[in-house]
Amino acid sequence: MRRLFTAALAFLAGLTITAQKVSVCVTKPKNIAITEWQILDENYLPVFAGSEYFMEDSVCFSLEAEKRYFMEVSVSGLSDPDTSIYCLFINSEPILRIDSDISPGDHFFPFFTGLRQDKTKITGGTDASVADYPWQVFYESGQYTCGGSIISGDWIITAAHCTEWDNGVPIAISLMDVIVGSDNPRSELDGKRYKVKKVIRHEDYDHNSLNNDIALLQLDETINYQNATPIRLVSKIDSASGATDPGVMSWVTGYGLIKVSPQTVPENLQKVQLPIVSNAQASTVWQDINPSNLMAGFRTGNKDACNGDSGGPLVVPVDNEYKLAGIVSWGSSNCNTYGAYTCVSDFESWITSNTGIEISYTPPVPSGDSIICQGLVTSRYNSVVISGASAYEWQLLPAEAGTIVGNFERADVTWNTGFTGQAAIKLRVTKFGFASYWSALTVHIARFNKLVSQSADTVICAGEQVVLKVVSEGYNLNYSWLKDGDLIKSGTSPVLALRNTTKDSTGVYMCNITGSCGDPLSPEINLTVLPVTEITYISPDKEAEYGEDVTLKVTADGHNLLYQWQKDENEIPLGTSTELLLHEVNASANALYRVLASGSCGGDTSRNVYVYVTKNVTHTDPEIIVWPTVVVSEFSVALSSSQNYSLMLYNTSGKLVKVKHDCQFKTTLNITDLTRGVYILTVSGNKFRKTVKLIRN
Repeated sequence: MRRLFTAALAFLAGLTITAQKVSVCVTKPKNIAITEWQILDENYLPVFAGSEYFMEDSVCFSLEAEKRYFMEVSVSGLSDPDTSIYCLFINSEPILRIDSDISPGDHFFPFFTGLRQDKTKITGGTDASVADYPWQVFYESGQYTCGGSIISGDWIITAAHCTEWDNGVPIAISLMDVIVGSDNPRSELDGKRYKVKKVIRHEDYDHNSLNNDIALLQLDETINYQNATPIRLVSKIDSASGATDPGVMSWVTGYGLIKVSPQTVPENLQKVQLPIVSNAQASTVWQDINPSNLMAGFRTGNKDACNGDSGGPLVVPVDNEYKLAGIVSWGSSNCNTYGAYTCVSDFESWITSNTGIEISYTPPVPSGDSIICQGLVTSRYNSVVISGASAYEWQLLPAEAGTIVGNFERADVTWNTGFTGQAAIKLRVTKFGFASYWSALTVHIARFNKLVSQSADTVICAGEQVVLKVVSEGYNLNYSWLKDGDLIKSGTSPVLALRNTTKDSTGVYMCNITGSCGDPLSPEINLTVLPVTEITYISPDKEAEYGEDVTLKVTADGHNLLYQWQKDENEIPLGTSTELLLHEVNASANALYRVLASGSCGGDTSRNVYVYVTKNVTHTDPEIIVWPTVVVSEFSVALSSSQNYSLMLYNTSGKLVKVKHDCQFKTTLNITDLTRGVYILTVSGNKFRKTVKLIRN
């Protein structure tokens, strides 16, 4: 009945395989676009850097068997259309093919390093016992025979094409029977026969393409026979977790042909182990593969399902049990290459809506303490009452965390008082003969909060950044920073960073550490912020008469300040205080004075202070007027008498920069050629002399 498959399944005792290695090879054509690749483990951590061999056409290496991996491919450009970029082989068998239709960027392709356990050929027959595969049924539909799987007490799942004639006309229900619990159902002496009362064929099933090739058979009574029990179905969750990745070794069982020519029917249930391959790899044999097909087999292995196996099970290991992943659908008429199986997880909601079978049922997470302080001896966890549950199974992981004893909806844990870290209280229930998925409550067994270390007392300069930190042990910690008893920051960070500090940042800091197991308070951390050295006042310019005392003063902000006065940029030996006394000044005191202040946090230099000394003049001396004294381009000098006078202009270094003699009454002098700054003008005559400070703007 169609181009179909044979296969069989190993018992669960064969699930555990000792640690072994598999040979993995990655090949690529020479003309592909520039790509990089690497192998990642199930935690997405690199285990093999294929990019180191980007010039190689074939790279082989070893990986640990029975583990999930990812092949990460980074594509930088478009490849030639309708070609492959890479092909991955496990133990010389092509499993994963990556085609050129992927876009530039990073792509992740999961695969599984499954090991084949059965070494014998399948076409020709490998006997199996239905006791090991109690979900297997023999399905008679008119003149055709198919396989199927028990998925509940009265529901069978099979292929849709097993429910119709070759011309697409549905087969009458009255012609349908299911035989369960039989190694040789054709003998009529083994197994038990049940009648079909209802057929649900997928509404989008296509007779020509065999797309959506899935159907449900409801029996007229609940199955009650030895070696006839349901199998759980692979869910979308299982599939996403890698249950049907390329490389997973599946088992297929059936009663179909064991030899194509001449056609030979077995006297016993048959089994075969086949690797799941990517649809892209299977497309090297088949041009049209339906999206709902799961592909499995060997390219040229003479191991395959065959005519009469349609509708039968393809199962994979999931969490220490086998689950139904595929339904035999179509394949080679010679039964010797890749075959197509309807992917059960793609039809999860359809199956549930038509049968009520909860494929992905997970019980509510148990209630109880999720945080345990180390040293607690016992604690209790509870489940809600779950309708239809016939058994509650409790687990505590890891085992070294303690022991758990469950009693239906309640479980008591005795903790190992020396254990700290993360544990899980797990629960699953049995409903209508099926075990649910595990639900889990994560429990943290935490150490008591303990302060390990903290920042020392700190002295810094204003404007600098300081980081105060505490180091502590514990769980679920929160840090409240206080300054002089006032809360300034609270959160999960043990660090207090103060930026652009000022004198006001000075204070006593403490950190209150709260957590699930204790609330230690850190000792005091004294922070002192010193002011940056800054001159805040300097005496104004001074005009003094000969013989006077002149005092210049400075004030500054800072710490550990030192002062140094300068006259015309030369240090004054005794000028090291905040005041500079010039005693009985004379003409030699005419100069620019400034002070340099230095301290713990830098230094500062004052502006220049000009001191100029004049003599007392008699009433017979002429009046001398100079204007303006702040000059942009020129200034004027005028005398109140007709006496001749000279003008001499000096810079602050004492250099004569302008001179003019034989002046009378008013004189104007242009100084646009001089640089900006302070200048000293001397107006002198036969019996008089006057000094004036000018500023060139």
